[in-house]
Amino acid sequence: MPELIILKLGGSVITKKSEEKAEVNEENLKRLVREIAEARRENNFRLMVVHGAGPFGHVPAKKYGLDRGLRDDTQLEGFSATHQSMERLNFSVVDFLRKEGINAIAYQPSTLGILKDKGLIYFPTEVLEKLLDMNMVPVAYGDVLVDEKTGINILSGDHLVPYLARKLKADRVVIATDVHGIFNLDPKKYKDAELIKEITSENVKLIREIGTSKRTDVTGGMERKLNELLNLAKYGIESEIISALKPGILKRALLGEKGLGTLIKK
Repeated sequence: MPELIILKLGGSVITKKSEEKAEVNEENLKRLVREIAEARRENNFRLMVVHGAGPFGHVPAKKYGLDRGLRDDTQLEGFSATHQSMERLNFSVVDFLRKEGINAIAYQPSTLGILKDKGLIYFPTEVLEKLLDMNMVPVAYGDVLVDEKTGINILSGDHLVPYLARKLKADRVVIATDVHGIFNLDPKKYKDAELIKEITSENVKLIREIGTSKRTDVTGGMERKLNELLNLAKYGIESEIISALKPGILKRALLGEKGLGTLIKK
């Protein structure tokens, strides 16, 4: 069976997150999709894509307080509006992939998954497995879901990726973001911040400060991402956080090259 890679495309890369505009960064997305297509032509691997939300999800979710659970009926309007906004972004990602000859198909989390106190407890993968066996490329995303404890809540793409990696028995995970990896200090604040090439449960204490976004983000930022990936490493599934802003890095990562960012392993 060909290698299975789960790729996370960060919302900060594929949208105009820095401007808090619900607009696709078409230049970045087109280049990344081209790199994906080139990598798949050079090597036969199965691929599942999960993309982040950027302002498409974070701004309406924040407006309606969806990350605090269901408190009044106006949030149901927010549930609908946020999901519809994410569908627009997902359509663009799938469309760009298809234009590069990739048989991508949208995969909608809100009608499938169930959270419990923000943790994903149910997300069937039988259809995903069939699609991947057919060499289709399912494209899921961060979304709003029913929550057994809070009524409704946010499913972050960073939470969905490790869940799917375990369930689908992925070989590895690639996280494409707007930074080169994880640093011992926030590189956007400290010029002497040093990139940590490998992180395990043993050396994670080297990180004295993890940068948190100044922009609207209701999903926990880099700290939660790291914790999720460290937990995934316990199952023997390695992840690497790479920069999606530097041309060629994503393609090299998909083709198996390591050491391009921060490798998270057991």
